[in-house]
Amino acid sequence: MSGTFAQRAVSSRTKTIAKGVLGGILAAMLAVAAHSAPLTRVGASGEEHVVDGSRSVDRAKIENLQRWVNAGHETWCRDARLVAMDELRRVAPELAGEASDMEAVSVEEEASAESRAVYAWTSEDGRATYRVTVERFEWLLPIAGEQDSIVWVPTHVEVSVHR
Repeated sequence: MSGTFAQRAVSSRTKTIAKGVLGGILAAMLAVAAHSAPLTRVGASGEEHVVDGSRSVDRAKIENLQRWVNAGHETWCRDARLVAMDELRRVAPELAGEASDMEAVSVEEEASAESRAVYAWTSEDGRATYRVTVERFEWLLPIAGEQDSIVWVPTHVEVSVHR
C-alpha cells in the first residue's frame, strides 16, 4: 500500500515539475521573441518617430505552444485581443497597469480577419500609438483540431511616438 502512495507522490511531483518546465519554456520563447531587434525610422514630417518590429516565425515553437494550449494551459492564447494585449504589455511595460483599461481598436476589417487581426492602442496622453498584429497559422489546424482552437501569435508591432 505504501508503494502505491509513494508512486502517486512521485507522479504528482513529476507532473508539477513538468508543468514548471513547460511554463518556463513558454516564457522563454515569448521573451526571446519579444526582444527581437526592431527597425527604427523617422516619419517624413519629422514629428513622428516609428519603431517597427517584425518577428520571425519559429514553426516548431509555435507548434509546441499549440500543444501546450491544447493540454489546457494558457487557453487565452486562442483570443486575438488578449494575445495582442499581452504583447502590448511586453512592448510597453509602463502601460501594464492601464493596458486592460485602454480600448483596443480593431484596425483591420477584411476577409483575412479569421487568420490576422491588428489592434491599436493610444496612450492616455496621446503621445504614442501602438499597433499589434496577431496571426493564426493554418498549418496548426491538424494539431489544434478546429479553427477556433488555433492559437494567435504576435507577428508585428509598430510604435509611433508623436512629438
